Parts: sequence; structure tokens; C-alpha cells
Amino acid sequence: MMIPACLVALALLIDVSGSVQDEVFAAQRDGAAAAFEDPDLLRVIEAAEGVAVLVALFDGVADTRLDWTVLRDGGAARRFAAQMRALERRNRTGLTAIGRAIAHGHAALAAVPCLPELRIIDVSTDGFETDRHPPAWQARDAAAADGVVINAIALDSFDGLDRARPGLFDTLSETEEWLRANVATGFVRVANDPADFLAAVRGKVVFELTQVHALR
Repeated sequence: MMIPACLVALALLIDVSGSVQDEVFAAQRDGAAAAFEDPDLLRVIEAAEGVAVLVALFDGVADTRLDWTVLRDGGAARRFAAQMRALERRNRTGLTAIGRAIAHGHAALAAVPCLPELRIIDVSTDGFETDRHPPAWQARDAAAADGVVINAIALDSFDGLDRARPGLFDTLSETEEWLRANVATGFVRVANDPADFLAAVRGKVVFELTQVHALR
């Protein structure tokens, strides 16, 4: 049976580790959901061959919560957005296994139900990896060698008290630098104001999908 084409296969990896406050998790989830209601993205979905999207939450492990869904029209995209908003986090842990999450997304991309022009892993996180099995750079290099693009956004999920604990948490600029060195092969964005988190995540997802169409 012939596999249909699609514009992009996007694996969304959302950090739910112990340092991520509930409101920051909600901003990640709802911001990504809002992207699939954005008029610019809906026009791309309907003008191109559609996009395939998967959502996984990660802490010490990565767990696919919404498996591959091919969105070919506005109705499908809005239904997917509603499914995303219904996702709830499970128990918070102290681990952040970004390498394991990337490896999970890379493996999932082998099972996309369409033939994409571009495969993207999107990492949303508030910090460095604290579980290095495998290290993020190793998982990144394996995905990159397979032609997968990795984008990332760093969110400041810590309050002033957390930042005051020396050696325990990292500044947002350090997180951004680490993501550029160890995770991303595409772009890295930063959001340091909790009021902007939802809009920042929404804008990131819209940009990475509409840019592919614009460059065709």
C-alpha cells in the first residue's frame, strides 16, 4: 500500500520533571495546542499535504501520550488541539532525561504514517539533563545523522528562592547555552517571563511548521 505524503512529521517532547511547576507544564501543553488553532498554521496544513504530530511527556522516562496523528484540515487540527489540552501530567520526579526523550522521539519518527518532507523533534524544557543515559549530545547526533532536525525552547520554571540555591539550579542563559551545545541542530528560543510562556511555545510550533512550507 502506498504511504501518503505529508509536509512535516513533528515529535513534541514536553518536560514534566520535578523542577517544572504545574503552571509551566500547562503553558507548554496549552501553548503547543494553541498552535494548531493558529490561522497561519491552519492555512499551511490545508495548502500542503498536512502534518503529522506526536506528543510525548518526559521526566526520567519518555511517554507518548498522543500517538501520530496526521492533520490535513482545520477540523482535524482543532480536534488535536483539544486532545492536547486534556493531557495531564503524572507524578513529578526530580529527573530530566533529555537524551532519553530525544531517543524516544527519534525512534517514534520511524513509524510516522506518512512520508514527510522534514522530520522534526521539538524539545521544551526548563533545564539541563540530570539523567544522562544516554547523554543528550549522543541522542542528538544519532538523530541528526538520520536527517532529523531538533529545535528547542528554554523556559524559566524557577522562582527566586530556587535561583538562590547555589549549585542546584541553572540560570536560563546557561540552559540556553547548554541546549545549543548539546540538543539543538535547528533553533533555540528562550522565554523568561511566565506570562509569555504560552505565547512563546505557540509561536515556536507555528514557526517551525510554517517555515517549512515557506521554503518549499
